[in-house]
Amino acid sequence: MLKNLSKRERLLGSATATLAIAALAYVFVIEPLMSRWSMLEGQIKDKEVLLVKNSKIMRDKRGIQQAYSEFRKYLKQEKTSIEEENALALSSIEKIAKKTSTQITNIKPLTDKRYEDYVKFTLRVTIESDISSLTRFIYELQSSEELLKIEKMVLRAKERSRSTLKAVLHVTKISII
Repeated sequence: MLKNLSKRERLLGSATATLAIAALAYVFVIEPLMSRWSMLEGQIKDKEVLLVKNSKIMRDKRGIQQAYSEFRKYLKQEKTSIEEENALALSSIEKIAKKTSTQITNIKPLTDKRYEDYVKFTLRVTIESDISSLTRFIYELQSSEELLKIEKMVLRAKERSRSTLKAVLHVTKISII
């Protein structure tokens, strides 16, 4: 049958067969190999990034251990209830106020928000003080070991005395469950 075809037809037929074989080889052999190659290169790059991160962590191991030992005091071994945590926060705020000569006029618990690993307590504290005592109070509160932080603060001058400030603070306490 191939003998009946002209030279030109045989040439076109062999070119077509070659192109079909090349297309099939590309689709079924070359392209899967190239995609596998690029996938493996991506995995290698991901592993290299992970290796760099882990090597940095290993290099900083001593510093991480020192930071952990500093923050270990915040991790309590005994479990306490929400009421006990609120009482601890309230007594800590009262001690700081007494230490800094700040007068607390009102303390009110607002909300308790539970998260996966911790509980966040919010208290509204109303105080009256002069500016220097107020700044000492804020500093002592922010640096307390009870993890107390001020999230919101409203300051006003007291109506009768311009040297006395009235402050309403939203103080939060984080407690690890």
